[in-house]
Amino acid sequence: MERLKPLHLKVDSMQETKRSSFRFEKVELYLPFILIALAFALRFYNLDFRPFHHDESVHAHFSYLLFKQGIYGYDPKWHGPFLYYLTAAMYRLFGDTEWISRLMPALFGVALVALPFALKKQLGFKGSFITAFLLAISPSFLYYSRFFRNDIYIAFFSLAAVVCVIHYIEKRRPLLLYLASILFALALCTKENAYIISFIFFSFAVFYALYTYKRSTAKALMTILKLQWLPITISLSIIAIIYTSFYSFFFKNPQDSFALFRAVSHWASYSAGPTGPFYFYAVLSSLYELPILIFGIAGILYFARKKDLLMIFMSYWAISSFFIYSFIHEKAPWILLHLLLPLTFIAGKFVAEKLSLKRVEREDVYKPLFTVLTIIILAFCVYTSVNLNYHHFDDPAEPMVQAAQPHRSFNEFVAKLNEVSAEHEGYETRILVMDNAAVTQYLWHLRHYNRIEWNPGPRELDAPVILISRDKQNTTQNLTGYCQFNSSIMQWYNYPLTASDCLSFASPDYLFFRQIGKEPTKTGVVLFYKSEQ
Repeated sequence: MERLKPLHLKVDSMQETKRSSFRFEKVELYLPFILIALAFALRFYNLDFRPFHHDESVHAHFSYLLFKQGIYGYDPKWHGPFLYYLTAAMYRLFGDTEWISRLMPALFGVALVALPFALKKQLGFKGSFITAFLLAISPSFLYYSRFFRNDIYIAFFSLAAVVCVIHYIEKRRPLLLYLASILFALALCTKENAYIISFIFFSFAVFYALYTYKRSTAKALMTILKLQWLPITISLSIIAIIYTSFYSFFFKNPQDSFALFRAVSHWASYSAGPTGPFYFYAVLSSLYELPILIFGIAGILYFARKKDLLMIFMSYWAISSFFIYSFIHEKAPWILLHLLLPLTFIAGKFVAEKLSLKRVEREDVYKPLFTVLTIIILAFCVYTSVNLNYHHFDDPAEPMVQAAQPHRSFNEFVAKLNEVSAEHEGYETRILVMDNAAVTQYLWHLRHYNRIEWNPGPRELDAPVILISRDKQNTTQNLTGYCQFNSSIMQWYNYPLTASDCLSFASPDYLFFRQIGKEPTKTGVVLFYKSEQ
């Protein structure tokens, strides 16, 4: 018979257990805030140093028109109204600068990192922390948190809506369902791929209802409607009110109230813009997101056997997104976020269940090997993320940097333009713009100037400031008394992504330094100016 421990040893053991539990609770309390602070620092460091991308200039221009003139009209090409309303409000409060334009995407990017902690019960603390860490350091999520586009907004809204629905299913509080409806309505008002996300969510709900109620689709849906008719009716009303109000510019443009038809018509026939082969996103995620890709795919297989409902939903979301976005015409790096988002949660929980930092038995070799492999892959991801976001942010050898990104020297180009104009008549300085390629950029950067002549016909070039594309530079050879400043608004490599291209991406020179043995193609711009000094 086992000898009983002395009472004082039992008391000491209980006290040590309580102290350990208290220390762990403190770790759980502080670590999320440390990680969120890290995400904040990564997203706000030198936020306005990268010159505005073409798309950012477009969004900023339309936001500025809304701010200054109260003008807005929905165009599917430039996506939904939420970004413009929010940014115009920011301009009114804080001024129309590039830093302010990227302020809300950066804040939403930080909020996205915080969301996994709202699912701590489902993921476990370790799972929610690893998921949040992956979102914080991910090259793609970090890059588009520092980018004035719609995609970080819709990633946040779709995930936050899922979080609210999960808590509603647990607690049955209608307020959570109504909050999910608001978030989902805002997603619909942000970008048209919200319709794809809607299809994925709705189809999963139908399949789950069929599985749960063991009936036909119609009977399963009727059962749900009968049990939850009031909160569902209110939720649909919330979505309809927000949707029609936003798209119609609060009923000033009633013809845009049902923007769904215009959006589907436009994007179903869309054949311009960036594209690529079916495996475009597979290659892109292999270059930038190895931890999410490897552990996400492993997690899909792992959790399919465990019948974890949240992970099954995330797997359905990830797989559906991959096939849908791979088949549609437009293939752009920002779309990668919507494939990665659910996969990140799968990867986070999978690593949490497999990772071991404790001592293990000698025969249990795979856990420490898995831990070492995880650390190596994460280290490479961090290295890639830092290079992309803080060093190579204008390097076309980075596929994440889409071709319409100006070189960093464009900041000096704009600074020189403003400096020269200040020497003349300030915002009343006469400026000639003879450049069709850079008009989008100029619309934003010249927004405060009042005497601009856009692509005038044949005439004497005598304005104090002349902006011209480099391919038309020969028309200005006879300009005397002008100084010259060169830059570029686009530079790119062609990525046909053939098998040989994919192999070249695996070379150490490319993987670690993004070195390509040729110069990129460029769209140049030239500033001619008369100096008063």
